[in-house]
Amino acid sequence: MQRGRIVKAVSGFYYVYAKGEPIRQCRARGVFKLKGLNPLVGDYVIISEVGQSEGIIEELEERSSELIRPPVANIDQVILVFSLLEPPITFFQLDKMIAMIERQRLSLVMVFTKYDLPGADAVFESLLPVYAPMYPVLPTSVQTGYGMEELRARLSGKTSAFAGMSGVGKSSLLRRLIPDAEVETGEISKRSSRGRHTTRHAELFFLDDGFLVDTPGFSQFSFADVEPVDVQKWFRDIAELAEQCEFRGCMHESEQGCKVREAYDNSGLATSRYESYLQLLAEVKQWKARRYT
Repeated sequence: MQRGRIVKAVSGFYYVYAKGEPIRQCRARGVFKLKGLNPLVGDYVIISEVGQSEGIIEELEERSSELIRPPVANIDQVILVFSLLEPPITFFQLDKMIAMIERQRLSLVMVFTKYDLPGADAVFESLLPVYAPMYPVLPTSVQTGYGMEELRARLSGKTSAFAGMSGVGKSSLLRRLIPDAEVETGEISKRSSRGRHTTRHAELFFLDDGFLVDTPGFSQFSFADVEPVDVQKWFRDIAELAEQCEFRGCMHESEQGCKVREAYDNSGLATSRYESYLQLLAEVKQWKARRYT
């Protein structure tokens, strides 16, 4: 019996890494399905060895965290990757993904790529007053290596999930950090300014004393079990202001005595953040209305 960690799952096979040992291709015991348990990439497991390179997953250890989409377990932090230019930042997509991470109570590091492009430094400077008070914010360039050492330090000793829209440079960052990783990179479509999807499944990669995982599908927000009043909890700046609102249950749209709206009107809250909040709130309301009609 040996303790290991699932680093990849493909077509019912689980690839398990145990320190100092080659990766084993494993099957899970049928009892897991009977118990409604599904091994995930990132799970710590107990396996029995079969021959030199295969094994059977006998036990699943308790998880510290779990992502539903994509299905990954035991993540310490999310590295949210967006490009400063090519493609340009879409603030609603950025804030929506931050909200998704906040909803799952995971630590967040914001990484902005393509800092070497002309004008990217000005874009980055405009982002600092909005996001730096809430999260670590790092500018990077895989072309010049700028910011890569600081990013590597943030990854040390942790299991980090890379998330972001396609084409922003997640896979390029992974290849810069781990040159031997078999990660496909995508190109930007000139017509749509959006990236082509490359990563097809979640997989852990080794980095020094930590792990990295690309997370395909992370941008797909699930509205299950979401109430409109919950949305404000996932916007730290808005949640802080909301504590001062005159009425409990204020949705911060047009209510009297709303400190969020007051801050927005007086430039005390970034326009993009407030607009993102209203748009996500509207999406949640629309989803609930369709569900119950």
